[in-house]
Amino acid sequence: MRTHTLRFAIMLAWFVALSGLVACHPDDNDPKGQAGDLGDPVRREYALGRLQSIFSARLSDAKGDRSAAPIKEFCDQTVEGLSKAYMEHPEDTQNGLRILSLLNEMRDPRSLPALIKALDWTAEVSEDHAVTAALTMTEIDIPTDKRGDVIEAICRAVMRVDGARGADNRMRKSFIEVLGKLKDKRATDTLVKIATKRDASQNFLFNVLAAQQLVGIADPASVPAMIKGLYWFDANNPAMRMNDVATSALVAIGKPALEPLLKVLRGEDQVANDTVKLYIEAIKQKDSEAASKINPRATVSADASFTLGKLGFREALDPLIEESKADDETRRLGAALAMVSLVRTPEDTTKIVAELKRVYDSVKKDSRPQLLVAMRHLYAPELMPFFFQVTKSKEDELPPIRLYAFQGYALLANKKEMAELKPIFEKDELYKEQLKDHAPLFALADECDDKIECWTGKLQSPDKIILRKAASMLARYGRGNDKAIHGLVQLFGHRDLEVRNEALGAVDAIAIKGSKEAVGKIDELETVEGGRSIWNNFKREALPTRSRLLLRSAG
Repeated sequence: MRTHTLRFAIMLAWFVALSGLVACHPDDNDPKGQAGDLGDPVRREYALGRLQSIFSARLSDAKGDRSAAPIKEFCDQTVEGLSKAYMEHPEDTQNGLRILSLLNEMRDPRSLPALIKALDWTAEVSEDHAVTAALTMTEIDIPTDKRGDVIEAICRAVMRVDGARGADNRMRKSFIEVLGKLKDKRATDTLVKIATKRDASQNFLFNVLAAQQLVGIADPASVPAMIKGLYWFDANNPAMRMNDVATSALVAIGKPALEPLLKVLRGEDQVANDTVKLYIEAIKQKDSEAASKINPRATVSADASFTLGKLGFREALDPLIEESKADDETRRLGAALAMVSLVRTPEDTTKIVAELKRVYDSVKKDSRPQLLVAMRHLYAPELMPFFFQVTKSKEDELPPIRLYAFQGYALLANKKEMAELKPIFEKDELYKEQLKDHAPLFALADECDDKIECWTGKLQSPDKIILRKAASMLARYGRGNDKAIHGLVQLFGHRDLEVRNEALGAVDAIAIKGSKEAVGKIDELETVEGGRSIWNNFKREALPTRSRLLLRSAG
């Protein structure tokens, strides 16, 4: 009897003990309780699994709305425990990555201490931790008082990357993008170092990516580096350069870039001159004949002129006029093309028109079509007689000259001017055959003449020549018109590059106070189309224009 009683007492004690153990574990659907188990190495993996399941179910019920009350409640109950578990148990790298992945889904700024710690990566151990943390930082709104800590940690992390493995490249990309997202001048020095780095371990695309982030930061301290960037190139593939991005960065910086660029234009910037020499030498290694045809002074001048034009300040007009008198035709042509983009007074327009005509007469005939296209984008009525004169000429040696002159006139002509062009079109077989798609423009000019609303309505046409005509007429008559700007922005994503460029040029001409809508559309296209052929061709004009529009908006 005594033995039976003893056995019963022992069993009862075990039952009570086990009941106590079971009772101390949280309910499977209790996020706060599961977060409390993260400090237990035995329970951590299970608790994480439950937390991930709870969060996924709540996010699904909320249809992806992270501002929903159940999501906020989950974050309030778990973010501290998740962050603490990550920081206090660095040895558990597998579950540490799972914690970071959940924090990435939660996107809660309170997780920053854990994210910053994850940036202190160890090779072959925790590179994915650092990448996940950086990706999370691009998703969350980092408080102003925490940005310094984040930038310091990111800069330290990215400067430690010195390999060319897949993990190294993933880290580079994510770290650079965080610095760009923050748009903070404290990141300038690190981004400049990456943008101008030349090392076998770093693909040149990362140089370009770093320079792209400098566009958004617009720090005058990056001017010397971005001037170098106008001529910087991939040593393994000299055809790959960052001049378009560097131009955008300098334009975004604005006035502080003006004098340094004028110094480059005068040939007085030794870094620019030496970089071009290195570029020519790299070309020579691959094609000595091609390298022998490159004029170093003209190469320096071309990109400096182009950037000064996109920068747009009137102070560049006289230096560009002086450059347009150089003995070298490339220099003359580059300077003339740049004048078209400058902000100008009516008196300036008269001066620019005279200089463009002079340069036109001085260059070889095969360069004239390019100049005629640029002249059209001056959108100046003062040039209409010139276009008309060239259109009437009998220049048969190089027919494109007359074709471009005709097109320049036709795209900008009002009702009266188109009526004067019509007899020429009907009698000249060159125009009737090569520009037959321009025939509808005569009736169109009769209908709309100089009426902004009418031309804005034509931006819905499926006919690309009508779209180009409407864009050009709005550039001539629609200065400051918001409806016209809105309609033109919709054409930035058109499948035809000519339509895109026409719309872009028109917005640049008439958006005198900038356009957030246009900037947003260019941003969108850069994200969606990056790497595609149409974007690669569009970005040379789109990126500097975006910077100009941003600069006007800020002003």
